[in-house]
Amino acid sequence: MAGKYPTYVPGIEHTYVYGSRITGSRIRRTGYNAGAPVDVLASPDIELSGAQSLGELLKFVPAVSGNALSTAISNGGNGTATVTLRGLPASNTLVLVNGHRVANDGLAGESVDLNSFAPAAVERIEILKDGASAIYGSDAIAGVVNVIMKQDFHGFLAEGYYGRSQEGDLDTSTATFQYGTGLPDGSFFISASLYQQEPIYSRDRDVSASADTRAIGGSDQRSSATPNARLTLPSGETLIAQGNGYRSATPEDLFDYAPYTTAVVPLERSSVYTNTSYDFSESVTGFIDLHYVETESQATLAPTPVFTAFEQNPLVVAADNIYNPFGVELSDVRRRLLEFPNRRQLNESETTRFSAVVEGLLADWNWDFGYNWSMSKAVESTRAIVNADRLARGIGPADNCQGPPVDDCVAIDLIGPNGAISPAQVNYIKARGEVSGYSKLSGFSANFSRALSGLPAGRTDLAFGLEHRWESTSKRPSDLLANASTIGASNFEATSGSRTVSEVYLETLVPLWKAGDGLQSLDLEAAIRVSDYSDFGSTTNPKITLRWQANPSLLLRANYAEGFRAPSLNELYEGNTEEQAFIDDPCTRAANVGVLPGCKALADPSRNQFLTVKGGNPALRPETSDSYSLGLVWTPGSVQGLVMSADYFHIEQENVVSSSAQFLVNQNARNGAFTDRVSRDDVGNLTLVTANNLNIGERRVRGADLAATWHLPQRPWGQISLKLNSTWIRDYQARLDATAPTLDLAGTFRDEASEGLGGIPEWKSQLSLSWRQDRWKGSYQIHHVDSLSETIPGTGQFRKIDAWTAHDLQLSYTFDILQGLRLSLGIDNLLDEEAPLASSAFNDNIDGRTHELKGRFWYTRLSQRF
Repeated sequence: MAGKYPTYVPGIEHTYVYGSRITGSRIRRTGYNAGAPVDVLASPDIELSGAQSLGELLKFVPAVSGNALSTAISNGGNGTATVTLRGLPASNTLVLVNGHRVANDGLAGESVDLNSFAPAAVERIEILKDGASAIYGSDAIAGVVNVIMKQDFHGFLAEGYYGRSQEGDLDTSTATFQYGTGLPDGSFFISASLYQQEPIYSRDRDVSASADTRAIGGSDQRSSATPNARLTLPSGETLIAQGNGYRSATPEDLFDYAPYTTAVVPLERSSVYTNTSYDFSESVTGFIDLHYVETESQATLAPTPVFTAFEQNPLVVAADNIYNPFGVELSDVRRRLLEFPNRRQLNESETTRFSAVVEGLLADWNWDFGYNWSMSKAVESTRAIVNADRLARGIGPADNCQGPPVDDCVAIDLIGPNGAISPAQVNYIKARGEVSGYSKLSGFSANFSRALSGLPAGRTDLAFGLEHRWESTSKRPSDLLANASTIGASNFEATSGSRTVSEVYLETLVPLWKAGDGLQSLDLEAAIRVSDYSDFGSTTNPKITLRWQANPSLLLRANYAEGFRAPSLNELYEGNTEEQAFIDDPCTRAANVGVLPGCKALADPSRNQFLTVKGGNPALRPETSDSYSLGLVWTPGSVQGLVMSADYFHIEQENVVSSSAQFLVNQNARNGAFTDRVSRDDVGNLTLVTANNLNIGERRVRGADLAATWHLPQRPWGQISLKLNSTWIRDYQARLDATAPTLDLAGTFRDEASEGLGGIPEWKSQLSLSWRQDRWKGSYQIHHVDSLSETIPGTGQFRKIDAWTAHDLQLSYTFDILQGLRLSLGIDNLLDEEAPLASSAFNDNIDGRTHELKGRFWYTRLSQRF
């Protein structure tokens, strides 16, 4: 049952034919060419990709670029995966499930976690590459990703998948069981799967094995927190502990943390999805969907570093501390605690989604009423970090730390060589930090649509509806994290917020003109949505589309849309968060000292991480946007099965929520501004940057989407289909503040850890060739990412990140021994193309959001369907 127009014939039972909704419209229709480009990844496409997670699948979609999260992001990740269309942040792409909103990830996240879906339970993914706030409301500035879950499935399926990299790691397995059947008045389907992915360690790939990449054209990003304590005396002399004494520090006295870290984190996902439909009558059907997912990931990080001078509560080695041979206070001590085990960041999540919809037809009106509820809960625990309060006491005055028999304090030898910290000292200061949270969303909706006939140019369609939803989130740290009492994890205050949203919308499709032969036509689509938020007020957003069928083979389309993104509950109500942010301080370069007004002294060039405090702002306003697109779809009659399209897009965004410590530091150095937010010590080193959320940013993104699909005629040797999809970013103009310069980010990479938007290649393409012949099926895919430019840390010089191309191959065969038994063999990155060096990348010397570290990867899949 889907979209209905009744046919009345005397003496014959009434029959109904429902059309279907497409992503980007609330009107039901059949045989429709969308007014904006929509990529559809159907279940066969997902199978041919070999992807075992949606994050992995969407990573190579050409329209996706920027700072998407995945398990390839170890330090700075949390086990989730997100999607970023047009290089805009993940919060600018709306992720739907069966056309409905669902809760974001549980740690006050700003996007839906794609790791909470099992690809085997997905029927298709529709990606609308156009602004859609008039249709769906907030967040749809860059576009919409609509995950359509399976429903129409009959029989039983058992499937096993196993893959491994050529290097002998990244072992990946999936076990899937599905059952579907028709019922006397409906249907039932259930899917269960277990997915397990083992890690890749940074040390096991050439490009990521060391944080010092000077030998391969990069830079030295090793840490000045060394296993042998590095300390600065009051005279300014810097020493390194060695044996029983000390020597002068050299520029090469740095710690290489890469051998200790995971590059791809291990992940386990267990998932159950079920849906049931019931026909109450010939014209009324009900649907119930239930989805439950658990995920667990664990990142391994190098042992905790200590920078005593740069914590929010500075640490000082007392002059009379029993381990201090200098007899003076030491305020700048840097130490990598190799006596500790590696830090472990464990992320666990639990996601539950429920929806119930009743739809039908009454007096030519299609209608549906729905309720949906979803909740994502998450816990993040970080082990082997430092209790800063105990460390402060352990390195403090001797009379305040006289030993466990006296005052339960253990003195800490922070200024000695590696191994000087005893097991008793480790046990005294070692700690664990934990944060738990949830995101919850529930809502009601009512939608109505119908066709109005009798107009000269054809049928007019009308749709309207209303939605009301409740959103809430909470993120609560353990006491140590809340009190800024740890080193090695983020310290922050609790976050909690909620709001209600009420919305009404209207959409219509009006045929303006149709030629007498019906081969040419001009249609107008218009939509408007009014949204009322309990926390910031109301907003109205329209959209207009013109579709001109110039001839049977050529369709022209144009769109204008206004969009908005409501500030997330986390952006509004986030408690102050402390982190060691990567910042390029202009005052670490001698050429700027005495020249730039804010650089009065040369700051320590060996540091690249600085204490930063960020937090929410309840006074934030929505981000707003204007989107334009112009395109064509050509289906030349002379070439059977060929469809080509080209669409130009233009997005302008204002009031962008920004929290940029880098911007504040730049303006402080260059103009002497923001002295209330940027603090330096007496020798010019940054000690604290305070950067709360503000509506200060602007963006403009322009480019084009190019696509072609060609289904060649069936031949005796099989059928071949070709699909080409490319996105070109002409320019990506961004500035953090009206007083800041505008930067063109197209073709550049700047890591999120340095407050960048990631890699935004000018060209990103995907070419797929598929072949079918009787029981055989094959696929060959090419993923191409254009070269990027980056700034080498600490130098201000530019370098090129090479273009990257990966080739994937898959072949499958269905046996006739057991009907439904199928074997698939596949190779990802057939030519073993190594990820190109990104010298400024925070993780593993590559842009892990754009390229892949795994190298050649083999897999097999065996499935039996009854």
